[in-house]
Amino acid sequence: MIERFKDLIKHRELLWNMTFKELRVKYKRSVLGFVWSFMNPIVMLAVFSIVFAILVSRGSLSWFSVYLMSGLLPWLFFVNSTTQAVVSIVGNPGLVKKVYFPREVLPMAAVFANMIHFFLQMLVFFAFLLIIRWHFSPYLVFFPVVLLLETLFILGIALFVSAANVYLRDVQHFVDVALMAWFWITPVVYPINLVIGRFRSFLPLYLANPMANVVLAWQFIIYNPHKYGPEAAYVSFWGLLGTSLVAVAVFLLGYYFFHRTERGFAEQI
Repeated sequence: MIERFKDLIKHRELLWNMTFKELRVKYKRSVLGFVWSFMNPIVMLAVFSIVFAILVSRGSLSWFSVYLMSGLLPWLFFVNSTTQAVVSIVGNPGLVKKVYFPREVLPMAAVFANMIHFFLQMLVFFAFLLIIRWHFSPYLVFFPVVLLLETLFILGIALFVSAANVYLRDVQHFVDVALMAWFWITPVVYPINLVIGRFRSFLPLYLANPMANVVLAWQFIIYNPHKYGPEAAYVSFWGLLGTSLVAVAVFLLGYYFFHRTERGFAEQI
């Protein structure tokens, strides 16, 4: 695997070019282009603000909108990366069969392209926070750390599902269903306090979900800790610590599985 990493580093320019190819293809023949990356969070924030202005008290409007977006944007980064990566190998038969390059570049490019989208969307989100005069938490300095952990985890999943899908095309359909179920066992639209209060005995099993801990970490560093709750903050800290190990393990296992199965890609596509 060390040799594979060295080979990937040698082809880093190709990875960079493939990442921007993913971006160009997404906005091909689009008049607005990258502006659509900004439009998505703007529309979501507008809709959430209107809905919560009707359903909840005025004082809770900003708080819940911030809570929801701080978990939803990282979740969309994970979902979009995974769904694009799962078809990245089977969707490029010409490249895989005729040209030599580290094949892992394809799913990795899908992940990094979505990471750029994530950055653009977070810029809009933070602009919204500035407009409403949000009190930024000092824990925001851990932004790069949480992003690195989530990206490592997504890369591992992307490498695994993209390779598995070459041999069993049902994988891409399974991923769609699995992500739908995964969403509801991740605290995106409901607070972790609800799980702690009502399902405390199942909390260790609940936190075995790596994305639950990743989303909790994003919510904690963006959402004010005193609003988040001390007990939930405690859960978030230890959950993130365990997820750090899981993220590295998933990445290495995904890379290993991809490398072991890569030899048969050309025959299977």
